Amino acid sequence: MKGLAIIGTVHLDPNGHSLLLKLLHELSPEAISVEVSKFGLEFRRTNGKRLLQVLEPFRKQDGSLPRPMHAVVAQLRYPFEYTAAEAYSQRTGAKLVETGDGELSRQLLARLERELMVTDNLVNLATRDEQSLTQQVEREWSRARHNMDKGPMLDSFAKRRLERMDRRAARMIRAIMDHYSSVVHVGGWEHLNGLGQMLADLNPIVRLLRES
Repeated sequence: MKGLAIIGTVHLDPNGHSLLLKLLHELSPEAISVEVSKFGLEFRRTNGKRLLQVLEPFRKQDGSLPRPMHAVVAQLRYPFEYTAAEAYSQRTGAKLVETGDGELSRQLLARLERELMVTDNLVNLATRDEQSLTQQVEREWSRARHNMDKGPMLDSFAKRRLERMDRRAARMIRAIMDHYSSVVHVGGWEHLNGLGQMLADLNPIVRLLRES
């Protein structure tokens, strides 16, 4: 591959790591940028194990956690987008760049710890009858395929925040393209439309990690 490819994902996909690693080997980029922040990675490294321990009292007799908690576990582990890109980088020597917004990660992870990981909320979560994480991810992939060309429906505040994130990522991707002839950017599918338009002059490949 030469030039730029922008790959849209559904976060927390249990199959995401293997799918993305396979695609990276097919595209063989010299550099990969990933929508994850250094703060987010460090938070999970230093706090992930402690926060996962908070869930232990909710395990059932067979050792499993209630289905609604599977997404919580996935959020406390390194994103598959990063683990797959890191594995590819280690095998090939490709440059790996984190392009996530550290301040936004700080806000979201602080909220997760402050609101989601409290006992009352976890008790409520454990008793809900919800779809499995796999079912939730499948539903989101269907949404992504349906809305890929126009992006998600958002209120004005969320739309402005998404645009700010896309502008920031676009600047960083252009900077990477100044040094590498083939670059893959990996991020949530919601960014495909915005980044595709902002970087249209680079004629990028714009696609979902799972197109069907």
